[in-house]
Amino acid sequence: MKPRLNFTYKVIRNDKITAKCQTHSLRRFYHRIRTIKWQKGQSVYLRVNYGKALNNRGEITTFHNDGDYQTKGELLGALAAFTEKDTLP
Repeated sequence: MKPRLNFTYKVIRNDKITAKCQTHSLRRFYHRIRTIKWQKGQSVYLRVNYGKALNNRGEITTFHNDGDYQTKGELLGALAAFTEKDTLP
């Protein structure tokens, strides 16, 4: 069974979450990212969950990549890197 990716973002302005989105569809996620109005002093937290799998110790662990980004270019670059075919389980 192919693991289902889960995409999440949270828009943070003045230390408050002003918008968030969580979905399994990469196409829908790209559309929602386009709707973010980028302003100075704002960051976006991005998290891509790959699902649960065995780690090197033989334990079941949830694998993910995440980070905070200040520009749309940084966010799209990170999303592209997190969803490359080589990084997917």
